[in-house]
Amino acid sequence: MNLPTFSLGILALLILPGPTNAVLAMMSPGLTVKRLTSLLLAVVSAYLLVILPVSGIAGPFLHAHPAIAQAVRLISAVWVLFLALKLWRSQSEGAAAPVGIRELFLTTLLNPKAIIIGLTMVPAVEAPLLLTVLIFVASVTVTSTLWIVLGRLIIGRGTAMPLLAQRCASAVLMFFSVTLVISAVG
Repeated sequence: MNLPTFSLGILALLILPGPTNAVLAMMSPGLTVKRLTSLLLAVVSAYLLVILPVSGIAGPFLHAHPAIAQAVRLISAVWVLFLALKLWRSQSEGAAAPVGIRELFLTTLLNPKAIIIGLTMVPAVEAPLLLTVLIFVASVTVTSTLWIVLGRLIIGRGTAMPLLAQRCASAVLMFFSVTLVISAVG
């Protein structure tokens, strides 16, 4: 795979709705430059913590042991369900969203997209690893920023997420949790 194909593939995969993108969108209220930087760093570092070892070391192991990849999807589903319930229970309108940088980092760390990228896309690139990683980081930055902007458009520019938006975000996360379970056991 060449770099332009890799870039388009990464952008296409990362722009799709998923747990990380849903959490990014719901974290958009009260956004500052410092917070935006923190969100982007959390997502980029979590993805890289999975992708680099998986593409370089764990790939053959995971291909030989598909049950482990299945277990990761189930763990991801449980985590996303936990976030959904935590968000649903956050009852006071105007309160800060009950998810923070740690939850975003963990959600991204457990995101199945990272394993897909590490197992199939990064190893297939016919370019230096550093250039591949830089393109990946740029793609994550662009797509994450788009989801944050989308969150701002949907939720508004206030400092907190409205209760209706919290409930909708919780429902979306529950949907992703169910989808992950189905993909793991199906």
